[in-house]
Amino acid sequence: MMKRTLAVVPVFVLSALLSPGQQAVDPTANTHVKDDATFGNKKPSKREKAPTSRTLTGQVTDETGQALEGAMVTLTDKKTNERTSFFTKKDGRYQFEGLDFNKDYELQARYKNFSSGSRKVSQFDAAPRPVRILEVNTGAKPATASAENKKPQ
Repeated sequence: MMKRTLAVVPVFVLSALLSPGQQAVDPTANTHVKDDATFGNKKPSKREKAPTSRTLTGQVTDETGQALEGAMVTLTDKKTNERTSFFTKKDGRYQFEGLDFNKDYELQARYKNFSSGSRKVSQFDAAPRPVRILEVNTGAKPATASAENKKPQ
């Protein structure tokens, strides 16, 4: 009897090893971080493309920080001297789009008979969205100074 039992056990183990299709497979046992992307279940993340042009934005203010509506902002390409103008909106903001990264620009604002100092946007500044605040000295007095001037006598 003992011989039969020993002969049956090796045959049973051998048959289990030869027929792997009949074995239960644990689906979580063979997972890998990249399995989803490998089998098309998940799209691989796209890398963000580097911008091909830049957008310059900013605001025109007076010396008190008040936004100036209707100021003319002029952008000059320093290589070709080509000029582009933009009139500010109610909040004093302006925007120039599609600027070349490999060019230098100069920026200046004019409001009535007054103008701001010039500001530069350099080709060596790699920022895709540079911001420039232009201050126009209109001769306006700060709010605290004008309140002091209106003291009752």
